[in-house]
Amino acid sequence: MKSVTCLILVMLAVIGAGCEKHPADRRDVVLDVAASMSDLYDSPRTHARELYSRYCSVCHGVNGHGDGFNAFNLTPRPRNFTDSAFIARADTTLIIDAITGGGGAVGLSPLMPKWGQTLSAKDVHDLANYIIYLGQQKSP
Repeated sequence: MKSVTCLILVMLAVIGAGCEKHPADRRDVVLDVAASMSDLYDSPRTHARELYSRYCSVCHGVNGHGDGFNAFNLTPRPRNFTDSAFIARADTTLIIDAITGGGGAVGLSPLMPKWGQTLSAKDVHDLANYIIYLGQQKSP
């Protein structure tokens, strides 16, 4: 989906650039569109979504429902971040501690790995905020 959106934006930029009278102006339009597209895809939430997809979704699921590919092999099952009971008591500190030290560090499942050595402090913080964001989304 992301590549289709990029392709459409680039095509629109090229078409728009073709309408300009001066060749130098055409190049600037294309570069401006490319720069704005990279800003769009480099947002903190996009970065956090990529981290979540890489490190969390295999157990917690793409949308945080606790239904990832590996979830059915785990007892207890991974946390459903959209569960209202979880959302009611979740805070960023608890989530950061769980990501950094693993589930066992906060009295949860010892099967959840420690990511503190793998992820930077900023990545952990962004990821915690993304998990809270997932919890605020309405379930289908």
